[in-house]
Amino acid sequence: MHVLALNMGSTGLKAGFFDADTQGTLHKRTGTNIESRDEARLATRAAALLAELAESPLLDATPDIVAHRIVHGGDRDGAMRLTHGELDSLQTLSALAPLHQAPELALARAALLRWPACEHVAVFDTCWHRTMPDIHRHFALPDSLHDRGVRRYGFHGLAFASGMACIAKLAPTRVRDRIVLAHLGGGSSLCAIRDGRSVNTTMGMTPLGGLVMGTRPGSLDPGVVLYLQRALGMSEEEIDHLLWRDSGLRGISGESGDMRRLLTSASPRARRAIAVYASSVAQGIAAMAACIDGIDVLGFSGGIGQNVPAVRIAICEQLQWMGIRMDSIANEANREDISAATATVSTFVLPIDEEREMVLEAMLLKQARGRLNHAPGC
Repeated sequence: MHVLALNMGSTGLKAGFFDADTQGTLHKRTGTNIESRDEARLATRAAALLAELAESPLLDATPDIVAHRIVHGGDRDGAMRLTHGELDSLQTLSALAPLHQAPELALARAALLRWPACEHVAVFDTCWHRTMPDIHRHFALPDSLHDRGVRRYGFHGLAFASGMACIAKLAPTRVRDRIVLAHLGGGSSLCAIRDGRSVNTTMGMTPLGGLVMGTRPGSLDPGVVLYLQRALGMSEEEIDHLLWRDSGLRGISGESGDMRRLLTSASPRARRAIAVYASSVAQGIAAMAACIDGIDVLGFSGGIGQNVPAVRIAICEQLQWMGIRMDSIANEANREDISAATATVSTFVLPIDEEREMVLEAMLLKQARGRLNHAPGC
């Protein structure tokens, strides 16, 4: 069985093509990453990106199942079969994740048209956090708003699930320990995990809050938004653009939201942006540890977390008091275990594979539906 995983992010399309069997064994045939030249118009380019993918050597066979990453699933608690009707329902959540949801749904619509005979499955970044206790899902707002969906959902669930799979291979005896995962990239968030389940995370109702990010400010005094509107006369559209596209690393540095570029810059503003980012992550790790009574394992993933040793150093130097210490040689070499001999917390660099996680979820759904269809009386 051939399974295609379509992982549309805020900057382009990642895809993986897998062979799978009913026992859950996967073989990754190949993968690719197609970056968009116009992030602001990513949704309108979704069909073109899919056509580019379909014409590439990646697809040397017709997929039987297409798994789609959808960032915001609302209160959905698992993967589900994707139909045109379900796409219309998910469209209502687009305002909560404008950099992601609209492009992902546009890509899914194009895929349904290109491969109408395939089974299409939606997997959601929010589902991983459905285990969060009630106290971590509530904002300090009236319950009437919580009941209308104004609550904390959390994101990057596929990355965190894959991170836990990596830890299960690297240190299988540690998977039920107190773990903080740091998924750091253009979008960044942390997750506090205990007994293998999400307890808390830094993002909330949207992927806008929490840590400082490439172009997003992270957690912000809500009074700032009111001031921008009332005192500075900024329109809703101007504020929206500022918060999603012109803040974070880009806003502080005045140069770029790309960490690689900032690390090569001699600008004091670029150095300040990196320092603010590292401080934001370090404070977030300490806060996540407080939710699970301490920390035994810290895992880094994502474009920054996995590939930028200098940023890991800047973060972990602020957390030595927690027992987090890195081996400088292992860190510089991007080894999987970068813990120093004197550390009391194990620190790992995790080579996550979100596309593999998507395929696993799609296959689990197919197996569950097969059992239901063959149950007595069906």
